[in-house]
Amino acid sequence: MPRLCIAPHRFAIMDGQKEAIAPRDPHIIAMYRFFAAFGCLLAFAGAAHWVVPAGRHAFALVSAQDDAARLADLQLDGVLTPERAAVEIDAALVDDDAEMAASFIELADARGVPVTAERRARVTLANAPGASFARGAGSFGQGFFTGQGEDLAGLAGATAGDLTVWGDVRDLSREAMNWARGEPVDQFMVNLAGIGIVATGATYAAFGAPLTLRAGLSVLKGARRAGVVGGRFAGNITAALRGGSKAQLTALVGDLGTAGSKAGTRATFAGLRHVDDAAGAARLKVLAQAKGGKTLAVVKTLGRGALFVTEAMAKLAFWTMAAVLNVFGLIASFNSMVVAMVRPMWKKRRRRRLFLPA
Repeated sequence: MPRLCIAPHRFAIMDGQKEAIAPRDPHIIAMYRFFAAFGCLLAFAGAAHWVVPAGRHAFALVSAQDDAARLADLQLDGVLTPERAAVEIDAALVDDDAEMAASFIELADARGVPVTAERRARVTLANAPGASFARGAGSFGQGFFTGQGEDLAGLAGATAGDLTVWGDVRDLSREAMNWARGEPVDQFMVNLAGIGIVATGATYAAFGAPLTLRAGLSVLKGARRAGVVGGRFAGNITAALRGGSKAQLTALVGDLGTAGSKAGTRATFAGLRHVDDAAGAARLKVLAQAKGGKTLAVVKTLGRGALFVTEAMAKLAFWTMAAVLNVFGLIASFNSMVVAMVRPMWKKRRRRRLFLPA
């Protein structure tokens, strides 16, 4: 009958034959553990090249969600490239939109994005005093008589008309004619025109002190005619009027007036497309105060992202958690690698203590 030897080797009997089983050497096991931990460490370190920066960026976006200017700066990183700036400037020049082209030049200079001298010359020529005056005269007249203006001259004309009460009377008359013809009446415009008459009287009585409020009403009416005021925003303003929230309404209109004076009417109109309430108007004011003439290009580039965190919060949370888990994995892998190196020596010292003579 075959005999099974225990040490120094072990044998197993399979189909009547002896097969040697290698002894479990603790040094070999420690080596396997070391290389496994080292491989995990390399994997986590490689993933950190993508995960950690994305997690930091996501965390920065979440942290800056209440600061429109900071939020815009963070989202412009990696978006406003020299190629993107060149495309936007060329498109604006093709559309004869000198204001948009100049805004992109200003934004590119502020962020250190290179623009060719040839494009700068074309933008400068498009914004020459003669060309600007020709466009501005027509825009001023259109703004004065119709209340519609999408540039600084148009806003100046609309504001001039409103300051002479002509603009508010004109708007009330237009809505009265719609009512007489049986056509829909824009109650929102009627409310704004009524407030405008009161604000104009207050402006004259206070020698121009509430001029920002008056300008804000002009911006809001012009934006309504241009179709950039959403139904939700108009509904919130109407609810504030009915609820008697004069302080909130005054702050909202004042914010729009400030945004228009700092960034221009075009930029304010573009931002109003993404505003739903007074908090959004306050964000737009902060952005306009921080960016000035660059606001139009910022809103054109980022859209709603210029004012709000547009990415899904779940995506932002995923990148943040992935970055945290990656850092944890790096630490755990490094710890396992160190333990795998030290463990054989620790076990050897322990065996020596166990076999010491009493």
